[in-house]
Amino acid sequence: MADAFKMSDLGLLRYYLGIEVRQSVRGTSISQGACAAKILERRGMAGCYPCQVPMATRLKLSKMSTEPLVDATAYRSIVGSLRYLVNTRPDLAFAVGYVSRFLEEHERITWLL
Repeated sequence: MADAFKMSDLGLLRYYLGIEVRQSVRGTSISQGACAAKILERRGMAGCYPCQVPMATRLKLSKMSTEPLVDATAYRSIVGSLRYLVNTRPDLAFAVGYVSRFLEEHERITWLL
């Protein structure tokens, strides 16, 4: 291709669309640590503690609630960011998919344990 097109070699891929890529003789690994940190920082959770399970067991959410409405734009932004994070964190997929069901602006969300 270098004969047909003017191009330059930038070396091994290291970072692409928020995904960190590490290549070695043992294989290639991807992660989104910086992206996850940015999401937490943007939502004021930079100092939060990690947990082993991304969602409380037996968590039930309900569309019927007397709680005040949440900011729909902020909620959609958070869920969208988490959906992108699932690319390298499949362990979060169920929890993110579950909260994605509650993206309608006019609905209130009730957290029932």
